Amino acid sequence: MNARKSWILALIVILIGVVAFMYISSLKQPPKQGIKPAVVIAPYFTVKNGSIPLTVTGSGQVRAKNRIDLYAEVNGMLLPQKNDFRTGMEFNKGATLISIDNSEQRANLYAQRSEYQNLITSLIPDIKLEFPVETEKWKQYLNSIEIEKPIPQVPETNSEKEKFFITGRKMFASYYNLKNLEAHFNKFILKAPYRGVVTESLINPGGLVRSGQKLGTFSNPDLFEINVAISAADAGLLSVGNTATLNMAGQSDEWHGKVVRINPAIDLNTQTISVYIESTDAGLREGMFPTASINCGSIDQSIEIPRNLLIENEWVYFIDRDSTLQRVDLKPTRFQEKTVITNLLKDNTKILAKNIPGSFIGMKVLPQKEK
Repeated sequence: MNARKSWILALIVILIGVVAFMYISSLKQPPKQGIKPAVVIAPYFTVKNGSIPLTVTGSGQVRAKNRIDLYAEVNGMLLPQKNDFRTGMEFNKGATLISIDNSEQRANLYAQRSEYQNLITSLIPDIKLEFPVETEKWKQYLNSIEIEKPIPQVPETNSEKEKFFITGRKMFASYYNLKNLEAHFNKFILKAPYRGVVTESLINPGGLVRSGQKLGTFSNPDLFEINVAISAADAGLLSVGNTATLNMAGQSDEWHGKVVRINPAIDLNTQTISVYIESTDAGLREGMFPTASINCGSIDQSIEIPRNLLIENEWVYFIDRDSTLQRVDLKPTRFQEKTVITNLLKDNTKILAKNIPGSFIGMKVLPQKEK
């Protein structure tokens, strides 16, 4: 009896479970929530064509344009003077840079001038006999000669006979030998050809100077020249007269100059040409190594955009009217260090201002204008 009740109870429980399951299954299923696609923000800038300055950059060393290395052409002891030839000393034009002891050479020169006077004195009686009209001319010439001053020019002969007579007495030979001695004598004193400063001194007062010895370097600090190496590909853009801006890395100072010479030959090792820029701006120093930006005119109806926006160095993305990304080929007119210049973009085109990872043609974006 008890077993029968247990079976009946189990059947009732199973029946209730089946009914409950069917009831729950018949309930309405909750709607599935759709996954919203992520919105990609696309920053852009609007194209506005105009005139783009065209510059060529390069670097080079600053050197004084008027710069000379001094060498001795005579032997002797270097004499001390009020302003010795030492590094950093300034000299005005015409001032004595170096003075070498010339006492022996001076005595020899004075002796030769005296001999020359004697020669003319001995010729005057013969000239008086042969060319009485020319006598006064040669007497005046004799009186004009001073032992301590440069010898004056020999008077012109008025006839062929007079010329042969003077030449036969070795007058011209003596005169030119004397002029040669005077030229040699002048080499004992070196004078400044322009206002400048001593940038290198290799001698000291009292020291022995030998012929051929380098004495030092003298340069003018008012005019500088910068030899800038420019890529051979840019050679056609440059011309004499182009203006240039000079600056040093890490410094706010800026100098200006002008292209004065261009070497058309290409360096085989660096594939560059040498461009010489001249500047008189204060603050430049010999030995500086500035970067030069040379102004080579401009390109009209073009725009300059960052080089990192280029894909495969040929094209960029732009945002179409339906807010999708599309491609436009640039064919850049010129590649700069960090930018490119092109004239193939139409005004008001919305160019993607930053590269979007995973971007593709036709991708839907939310345009956002760059400030």
